[in-house]
Amino acid sequence: MTGYRVRAQRLADHAGQFDGLAEQVAAVHRELADRLAAAGQCWGADEIGLSFAATHTAPADSTLGGIEALPGRLGDVGGRFRSTAEAYLANEQGNSQIIGSVDA
Repeated sequence: MTGYRVRAQRLADHAGQFDGLAEQVAAVHRELADRLAAAGQCWGADEIGLSFAATHTAPADSTLGGIEALPGRLGDVGGRFRSTAEAYLANEQGNSQIIGSVDA
């Protein structure tokens, strides 16, 4: 024995949770993007505000873009977990049939 145990059905069951997590993250992103848009360029147009914008706007936009992409990534992970579990269960069932068909 290898010391490993696979709970493929449990993996399949938990894979479905990623859809809900993706929806939650999408809702957080929408609310954050809406509030940031409503706030506008709150740092001002003076020298200090322009300096702040030059330093922080690109990283903030990048972070917001990452949050926007996260629901799709979570959905992909859940889908891969689900596919892995389904493939494992199918192989396990096929192997059981092969072993069961061998004459002892």
